[in-house]
Amino acid sequence: MDSPIGCATCGALGQLPAGNVDCFTLFGLPHRFEVDLKALHTRLLTLSRVVHPDVAGVATPEKREQALRLSSELNRAYETLRDPVARAEYLLHLAGGPSASDDKSVPPELLSEVMTLREEIEEATTGGNGQALRSLKTDLAARRESGMAQLAALVEGIETPGEAGEQGRKRLRVALNVIKYWSNLLERIPAAAPI
Repeated sequence: MDSPIGCATCGALGQLPAGNVDCFTLFGLPHRFEVDLKALHTRLLTLSRVVHPDVAGVATPEKREQALRLSSELNRAYETLRDPVARAEYLLHLAGGPSASDDKSVPPELLSEVMTLREEIEEATTGGNGQALRSLKTDLAARRESGMAQLAALVEGIETPGEAGEQGRKRLRVALNVIKYWSNLLERIPAAAPI
């Protein structure tokens, strides 16, 4: 087997253990933040052919159910690994770090900044100010990208034992929380706005 999902060479379906299956293991990848997205997509296509119910030789209802479950797990893992924020969240989870619901920490100045930006978005939207919306969208996208650019470096320290690892996990959690705020603000800018 070249993956717990199945064997691309012989077409045999894999048997997943009960519970959550490690996304990196499903794709045969090392546990690290940097992922070759083109290679990941190619691997998805290869493994999808193995587990697709119409291709996997599903002669029995049990085999069909197994193929459907494997296909579902494969797609879930792919979505997690292809998105850098989801990938960082997942690596933080694997390292025992706090989830977004467990730790909502952000820098103290962020909340007042977010409130100001929300008001600016609301005013520009109700006033039909396309130029202001464009400017806000550009600014927020740059803030989000800046935060995302830091993720690889922040992920590096999360598996260090002791206090250093704990601090690394905390810094990553805060960075992910900030990125979520920028993403949420970007979503508030109406798609139909004259941008």
